[in-house]
Formats: sequence, structure tokens, C-alpha cells
Amino acid sequence: MGEGRLIASTRNVKDLIKPYLARAKPYDFTDVKEGIRLHLNESPYSPPQFVLDAVRSWLEKGNRYPTPDLMERFRSLAADYVGVEPSNIYPSPGGDGGIRQLFYNFLSPGDDVVINNPSYSMYEVYSSAMGMRILKVNLKEDGDRWKEDVNELLRLAKQARIVAIDDPNNPTGSPLLEAKEELIGSLCEETKGLVLIDEAYYEFSNYTVAKMIHNYPNLIALRTMSKAFSMAAMRVGYLVADREIVNALLKVSTPFDIALPGIVAGIAALEAPSYAKRVANEVSENRERLKDSLRRLGLKVYDSVTNFLLVKYKGDLLTPLINRGIIIRKYGTDLYRITVGREGENQKLLTALGEILENSGSK
Repeated sequence: MGEGRLIASTRNVKDLIKPYLARAKPYDFTDVKEGIRLHLNESPYSPPQFVLDAVRSWLEKGNRYPTPDLMERFRSLAADYVGVEPSNIYPSPGGDGGIRQLFYNFLSPGDDVVINNPSYSMYEVYSSAMGMRILKVNLKEDGDRWKEDVNELLRLAKQARIVAIDDPNNPTGSPLLEAKEELIGSLCEETKGLVLIDEAYYEFSNYTVAKMIHNYPNLIALRTMSKAFSMAAMRVGYLVADREIVNALLKVSTPFDIALPGIVAGIAALEAPSYAKRVANEVSENRERLKDSLRRLGLKVYDSVTNFLLVKYKGDLLTPLINRGIIIRKYGTDLYRITVGREGENQKLLTALGEILENSGSK
């Protein structure tokens, strides 16, 4: 008995971890608890009071699992919002949860995953954790925006188990395929597997492929309530897909995968979704003012149809901004993504950047 325990205690647990998972890199970013957080593309506004009241009214039931009727109510409301049937809606804990379910249940180690470069980092995180082969299509910088290399995308799609395109793109903020049915149809027909169009910023861009799922059964649209709906911490999202895909995903899910506060918040928000459009409109107006001001500082700023801006600058903006209590996101050597905040936050950012550029001699 004692000898058995000794053998068990000396086993190398690392040997039990699949090699590709051991090599995988986790989601990583610099964060701050206090200060002005302009690095995660969050809404700068709190959820509306009616959403908070709905959540509060259910909290005393936190000792119980959510009942299936809550999930069905959410599916029905999301379907009405999108313009499809409830059977086409798969609810998930945030948009990330939908991506994870697709990658982990429809793909296998060694499968080819086609993504843009740059693009949303979680596609690569999930791919590497599952030992998939990542093929990247480099976006083309074109003046004040970035464009899709459609020919290269279609070429690589022929061997892909999944093509994952965030449109509008993160981190560039640029529209890519723009839900043009000719492009979407060609991509779906060329791809041997699934085509995922990540529409996290749909409320800002106002274009969608969601209704095209009826013509292309391998097409999936992803939505999240983390951005315009101001519910990032609630972790609510959903996939819009052919019912066969939805039914398959429901087999590996439970009616309470989304925590009770999240599903209740999602229902309340979708019962009166017009506030999300108001948030998107106000953020978009602030974005354009911020873009113009950044350009007046002499920075290269790309046009955007999202709630953030991408800036090109060869020097270090991240460290001096953190020292001033402002956090943004850095990509590569000279690209910085800045979430659009409230007007006061944006003004503090501009003041800080003016000082930094003045001190660096860039002005």
C-alpha cells in the first residue's frame, strides 16, 4: 500500500499532457486594476438599469441551476433579433465560448485552420491548444484601412477544416468581406470545412452574414453581447448556424453553461435591444472625434467601423501610458489598439499622448 503511494507520487504529470497543449501559448495581455482601461474593447458604459434590475431579481436563486426555459427564451429572442429561427441559435458563454466549442468539437489535431494576420488572438490560442495547423492570410495595408487578400484566402480555404474571419477585423478595425454574398458564397464553396464569420462588432458595422446560413450550411456567424450591449463581464454570446450544427453542439452542452446572471441579463437585453444601437452610435461618434484628434497629434490612425482604433507609431507608447494610469494594447513592434472610451477618458488619453510625443521629439 505504502509502496503504491510512492510510485504514484513520483509519476511525472507532464507526461500526461499532450505535447501540443504543453507547447501552446495562453491568452496574454498587460492589464491594470485601476486607471483608464482602453485595451480590451469593452463598452465604456454600464449595462442599463433594467438589465441590472432583472439580474438582481434572480440572484436569490443562485443556489439553483438555471432552468432550460431560460435558455430557450434566450434562443427565441436572439433569433428574433437576428432574423432566423430559434433552432439556428446556439448560446455560449461569451463569443469565446462559441469559438471554443466549434474548434474543440468539429476539429481534430492536425487539421488546417485559416485565419487572417492580424486577427483575434483566440483563434490561434484554441488552434495551438488542439495541435491544429494554423495558416495565415496577411491583410494588406491600403492607405487608411486594411484589406483582405481574397485570392490567397480562397486558395488556402480549399484545405481548411475551418476558416475563421473576424469581420470587422480585430485589431485593425477594418471591414473585410462586408457580408458581400458573392464573396461569402465563394468562400463557403471553396472551403472543405466550416466558415466562421466573427461578428463581434456587428452593432457598429451594420452588416451581417447571419441570414446567409440558409444558403450555405457550412457558414456560421458569431455574435457577442460584450461590446455594444455593455455586458462583457456577463459572458453571453451565441452562434447563428445551420440547425444540424446547433444540434451537434447542444449535445456537448448543458442548459446552464451560461451562468444565471448572464442568461438573465441576456434575456433582459434582447427584450429591449435598442439601447445597444444607441451605445454603438455614441461610441462611433466618440471614435471619429478621437481619430481626428490623434491624427492632429501626428499619429498614423486607421479608419475603423468598430469601438476601437489602430495606431501606428515606431516608439514606445505602452510604457509611458501605463505610467500615467492608461492602458492600451500593443501588437508587434509599432501597432497600438486603443479602445474608444468616454469623452473624458479620451481627453485624458490625448493629453497624455501629447506629452509623450512632445518629450520624444515626435511632434
